[in-house]
Order: sequence, then C-alpha cells, then structure tokens
Amino acid sequence: MNRWNNADTTLLCAALCFLVAVGFKIIYPESTLAEGFLFVTEAAMVGGIADWFAVTALFKKPLGFPFHTALLPRRRAEFVSASTQMVQKEFFSKRTIFKKVDNLPMMPLLTNYLEKDETRQFVLKEVFNVIKTKFAAVDKEALAKTMANKLRREFCEVPASTLVEGLFEWVRNNEKDKEIFIGLIKNFRTLAAKRETRDKLQSILEDYAETHMQSSGAFSVLMAGLAKMLNFVNFEEAAEIMQGQLLKLLDELLNDTPLQRSTLNECRIKIAELAEASEIVDLAGYLQVDLAAEMPIEEAIESALKNLEYQINSVMIEETSPVDTKALVPVQNNNLGVLVVQILNDEYLRLIEILKGDNLIKSAVEKFMHELTARTALYAQPLVGVISKSALEKLTEEQLNNLVYDKAEQDFVWIRMNGSIVGSVIGIVIFILLQLV
Repeated sequence: MNRWNNADTTLLCAALCFLVAVGFKIIYPESTLAEGFLFVTEAAMVGGIADWFAVTALFKKPLGFPFHTALLPRRRAEFVSASTQMVQKEFFSKRTIFKKVDNLPMMPLLTNYLEKDETRQFVLKEVFNVIKTKFAAVDKEALAKTMANKLRREFCEVPASTLVEGLFEWVRNNEKDKEIFIGLIKNFRTLAAKRETRDKLQSILEDYAETHMQSSGAFSVLMAGLAKMLNFVNFEEAAEIMQGQLLKLLDELLNDTPLQRSTLNECRIKIAELAEASEIVDLAGYLQVDLAAEMPIEEAIESALKNLEYQINSVMIEETSPVDTKALVPVQNNNLGVLVVQILNDEYLRLIEILKGDNLIKSAVEKFMHELTARTALYAQPLVGVISKSALEKLTEEQLNNLVYDKAEQDFVWIRMNGSIVGSVIGIVIFILLQLV
C-alpha cells in the first residue's frame, strides 16, 4: 500500500496540470480556453483525491480523518467471521465438494498408487508384521491344551465301529491291505528260504515217520527199517523239495497272479467280517480311550506352534527393496513365513487385476472412494473454518490490510485512476454545458 503506483502518478499529473492551468488563468484571465483547462484539471484532481480518500479509508485513516475510515481494521471481527463463513459455505460447501470429487479419476489414481513397488512393499510389510505380532501374542501352551482337549473329545465321541470301518475302508481304498499282504509274504519267504527252515521240515518229517511207525504193526516197522537201510526214504531230500515248493508258492503270491488275487480277495472278505465282529469293535473302543488319554497331543501341538512362529519370524521384509519371494526363502524349505508372504503378494497382485478388470467391482470401489473422499472433506469443513479464523485472527492490522490489498491491488489502482479520468471527463461536459447556457 505504501508503494508508488500508476494511480499516484496520475494524481500527481492532475495536480501539476491544475497548477499549470492556474498559471494560464492568471496570465490570460479572459481566455475561455484557459478557464476550461482550469475547470477540467480541477475536476480531474478532485476526482483523483476523492477516490484516493475512498480507497485509503478502507484500510486506514487518510490524513488522520477519523470518521468512518479504517473500515477493515475497525470491522476486523466481522471480516474474519465473514471470510470464515465464505470459506466454509462457498469454497467448501457440500455441493462444491461433491462436484469436485465426482470429477476426480479415482480408480486410475488408486490403481496407479497400488501398483507402485513401494506401496506394495509397505502394505505387505505392515500386514506381515501384524501377523507376526498376533502370532507372538498367542499363549501357545494354553492354546495347545485347548486344542488337545477338543481333539480328545472329538476323537472319543466317534463310535468305535465307525473308526474300525473307516480304518478298514482306508486300508482297502488305498490298497494298503495289498501292501501289508505282500510285506508279510516277503517276510515269510525270507524265513522259508533259510537253512533252519529246511532242517525244521526234515525234523518234522522224521518225527512224523517215527511216530507213525510206532503206532503201526510189526510188518510196517520191518518195512520202514528196510526202506531206511536201503535209503528209499530220504528225509533231507524231502525237506528240500518241500522248501522249494513252499518258496515257489510264496513267489506266486508275491506276483500279480490269479493265486495272489484270489488269496487277497479271500483275505479282504475275512477282514470285512472281522471288522463287524463285536470283539474287534470293543477292543477298538478300549484302544480309543487309551490312545486319547496317553497320546502327547499338547506337546506336539505346542511344538508345532513354536516351530511355526520361528518360521514366520525367520522371514524379514525390507523397506528399501521390492518384495522378491524367491529371495525370502531361508535355508529351510517349505517355510511358513515365505509361504505367507507369497500368498499375500499373490493376493495383492490379484486384487489389482480385479480392480482393473472387473467393471462391477471397479464401479463399486470408485463410488465408495468418491463417497468416502467427499464425506471426509465435508467433515473437515468446520476444521477448515477454525484454521482460517485462527490464521486471520493472528494477523496484525498491517498484515491484514496488505493481505486484502495485495489480492486486488490493480483494481484499487484503476479505481483511483478512474477517479481522475472520470472527473476530467465530467469537468469537460459540465464546462461545455455552462458555456452553452
């Protein structure tokens, strides 16, 4: 306001012209032209002074004139209140906010923000840290006891017959019975191929022959003794032949042969009948209770939980580099922490693809973002007013004057210049009218 400007120059020119016109009037008192020039310059100077007074009176007291001047400092409270209301009601009105927000391209802004590596890094890090914190806060001993008790109750509530049927069905459906059958035959064959087995067969044959001869007549004893003397009966050779036949039979049972299939089917029929036997069901019931009571379920669950926590804590997501799930793999394979990060990363990328490709979800999210942004800005309306009011109240009178003046300085300059220009024009018109009269 204290800077020299074009309005000041115009007013100074009007004053100088007025002084020149006074000189001409003194030199040429009878000249109409000198009188007209004086009349016009006087009107221009008076108009410029009047507008200078008017503009200056808005901000301070011109020449110390006290009446109805310095309007802005005197009306400071009303100005602050009006400015606050204008900011709240006009600039931040509900209609204005919603109109501006509706024109914002929310989805491109959102997807572009989410696709940034630093955004994905930040989201994954924060979510993974929450998982770590929640997992660390769990009382693993208490949780293990709760889970173990629940498992025991669930296990004991299952009927023993259902357990037996389920076990046999699982064995049959997964051909575990065939594996067991072949395993037993392999063990039998290993045992049958031993020298001790042949000796045992020979011993059995010799015992049988001796017992049979003792129970027979004298003739039979005589003939048996004669056969033994003449080596007609060789128990060692017979035992070897029996062992060979036994091994041949076991080999046939080991391979996919009709004998194996028929034998296995018979075993399955007998096992099915055995599963329905009350003795087996009762035995399964006793074993069920004993297993539920004796199994160290708590220790196993607690150990598993601690191992999972260790695996999760062994993975760290750095803030300075993008997430690379391959680089996160520690020494151990199948680490739970790496798996969780991979799942989070995959789901994050999948979310972005859904936001970009699914028009229905895109429309719903965009509508929600518009509504959320507009409502947030609307709820901030009183805060904007408070901030504006606080800022305006802290300004000194000079700062407040300069704030208003700087925003319309050119307009104020032209108002003052227009005073001199309009005054001179009106002066010309009035002088011509007076001369005509």
